[in-house]
Amino acid sequence: MTMADTRQRWKENSAKYVSTLVNLDEPQVVMLDHGDDAKIIGVAINKEGYDNPFLGAEISFTQWERYNRQFVDLHYLFLLPKWKRWYIFDLDALDENNRIPLKRAQEADYRNEKYLPAQGLFWARSHTEDDPVFEASLEVVSQKFLIDGTWDPPDISQFFARINDIYSFFLGIGKFLSEKTNLDQKRALVNAFTDNTLHSGFNYVNFYGDLKGLVTFGERLAMPAIVKQSPGFVDVEGKATTLNEVAEALANFDKKQDAIKVEYNMLRKFLSKSKLLKAGHIDKLDRNDPIFRFIREHNKTLSESLGVDVGPIEKLTGNVLTTAKILLAHYRRLERYHMFFVEGRARYKSVAASTPSTAARPGA
Repeated sequence: MTMADTRQRWKENSAKYVSTLVNLDEPQVVMLDHGDDAKIIGVAINKEGYDNPFLGAEISFTQWERYNRQFVDLHYLFLLPKWKRWYIFDLDALDENNRIPLKRAQEADYRNEKYLPAQGLFWARSHTEDDPVFEASLEVVSQKFLIDGTWDPPDISQFFARINDIYSFFLGIGKFLSEKTNLDQKRALVNAFTDNTLHSGFNYVNFYGDLKGLVTFGERLAMPAIVKQSPGFVDVEGKATTLNEVAEALANFDKKQDAIKVEYNMLRKFLSKSKLLKAGHIDKLDRNDPIFRFIREHNKTLSESLGVDVGPIEKLTGNVLTTAKILLAHYRRLERYHMFFVEGRARYKSVAASTPSTAARPGA
């Protein structure tokens, strides 16, 4: 066996200690790093022959994100770990390299109800120490909305859907502009903005659906709490910078809605009269063509009124007509979202202090 083989085997049979997630006098839940897309989450157990024994489940980073966002409980991670591997390890065996030896667990161990965490334990709510890698990549905050009046289940669903559409729109543009977004992800975003479903008219459902499909669990919008009464509240959780963009877009719409409506009607009326609302791309139009120039000019005017930078959208679509239809769709989403606030049924309460800016918000 070569030295390289020996090092690889040592790496596979050990894992790097990352953090103690829950400490109640002694560590109860810990996190180990086991490679590129492998983390081991461990829970303290009682087992003879060990000083400080733990049962660990090898999960993927996506599962770790889902756990941290409380889409799944701790019990789920031990039942269905992505890599279908479980380990027994001794926390006291931590060496000078911050690594812990691993031993593959037997089925009698990882199916032992006495070892498994109880169902319904969402420990992510009370971690005493967080994974610094996860925290740095997430930047999630909670936004509280006060609600009043009568809300039925479809209203709650529509309210969240409107926020989610606008959130996905801004997040998609932000990801396209980010240096952290790889080439494949940027191509996927371009496809979302120029998909074949747009060629014979603009399919808004597919567009926003495609954008939501490109969101990772770490960026995903969630509704962790709802208290449906008069008054009550709704908590929405998501990426801080993007939630702030949604708040700023609504505040701008609330302030300039009449002027924005004029620009929207002018552009939409022109596309309708020109029979372009259901038409495909017009890439072959010369830049000096009056139709091309009218659409591009009014795309710029409408986007400025909406507080949206049209430049990235033009780069994503490569087409003035598709850009126009996206702006019209964005306007309608904002208008329907804004109506909940106009009706007095919703208003912003607060956003976490870590949110970068503090734009004025309707109803604040």
